[in-house]
Amino acid sequence: MTDHIQAQNPGYFFKKFLLLILFVIMATFVGQAVIVGVLMPLYDFDVQEVFAQLQHRENRMVLLTVQGISALFTFILGPLFFGYFYDSSFTEKLSKRLPEKSQLLLSMIVISVFLPLGSAMLVWNQNIEFPAALRDLEMAMKNTELDLAKLTIFLVDFQSFSEFLVGFLVIAVLAGIGEELLFRGYVQGYLEGMFKNAHVAIWVTAIIFSAIHLQFYGFFVRMFLGVLLGYLFLWSGKSLYPAILAHITNNAITVISVYVNKEEILKEMADPFSTEAPEWYIVILSTIFAFGILFLYKKRGEKLSFNH
Repeated sequence: MTDHIQAQNPGYFFKKFLLLILFVIMATFVGQAVIVGVLMPLYDFDVQEVFAQLQHRENRMVLLTVQGISALFTFILGPLFFGYFYDSSFTEKLSKRLPEKSQLLLSMIVISVFLPLGSAMLVWNQNIEFPAALRDLEMAMKNTELDLAKLTIFLVDFQSFSEFLVGFLVIAVLAGIGEELLFRGYVQGYLEGMFKNAHVAIWVTAIIFSAIHLQFYGFFVRMFLGVLLGYLFLWSGKSLYPAILAHITNNAITVISVYVNKEEILKEMADPFSTEAPEWYIVILSTIFAFGILFLYKKRGEKLSFNH
């Protein structure tokens, strides 16, 4: 069976998808080993002390380093090694599939203008109430959300400019690059091959993208982000760069906002279930504007396809 025929077979893409998952899991374990190796000299090669530091989460720079190494191996090195050995088309997405230049700027603008809608969606998501029979599950998920909020506050409560720079690199840059490499670079393409439908692939990828964060009270806004990034990828001729820039921009806005207005934003983060949505007219106007930019983005992508 030739590669061309295999490429028409959904089973071919399903096997690739499973192999990708295996590579990501392996890369995650290698990353954990590297984390221990990096931290060992800092704690006089005391293994118990290293694991105690990882468990207690009392050192911000250590935790940011751990997050950075973990993201590097799981979302960047794992997928890159997989592409090198099993998917040569991936290098084409990085080197040959370049977007229309204006799409790079438009991708950053559209993700920013959609923020009020995302904030309103988050507030709605956080106020979802479960039936009485599922009250215990609801409380467990809310407690998990509060625990994650505490961890996030600790991570972004930067005490120096150097901590801010490391936080920006880990939370904005590495996460933005890595998650797009994995989800738009591989998963979305494989799902499109399995379902033979680009739109279904975008939505299923977005659901998976949101689900791995294990936060129900942010699930729908992350899914929306994933859908938006999926269409930025599709409408750029399947170039990763607009989606990567948009993802970095989305995360960077949060990191920078915390740094310049720390007291107020950390107070809001501490009680995620009391956050208020933006004014309705701001949400409506910004959403209309954002869809207008998205329409322009799509047209620029069509122009690129026509020229090619």
